[in-house]
Amino acid sequence: MNFLISINFYLSFMILLSFWVNSKKYQVRADNGEDLLISLDKFLKKNKIEPKDIHRVFLDTSQEKSITSIRIAQAILKALKIARE
Repeated sequence: MNFLISINFYLSFMILLSFWVNSKKYQVRADNGEDLLISLDKFLKKNKIEPKDIHRVFLDTSQEKSITSIRIAQAILKALKIARE
């Protein structure tokens, strides 16, 4: 079971969530960690993607300064891994 979700944090604190479903890459953007889950939920519903269909999980927090945003991203990552099991 391979997971790769790339969550990139930019210096402007924009969060970019990248993930793959059936070899197709998708991206979701949010201004902060609090908006990430809302943006992801809306995106998945709009594109009719189930969390269990998301493959490859990877978390990159090297650019993030906010501990809260990092913890929110980690919690989302764990939830997506649980949905796959």
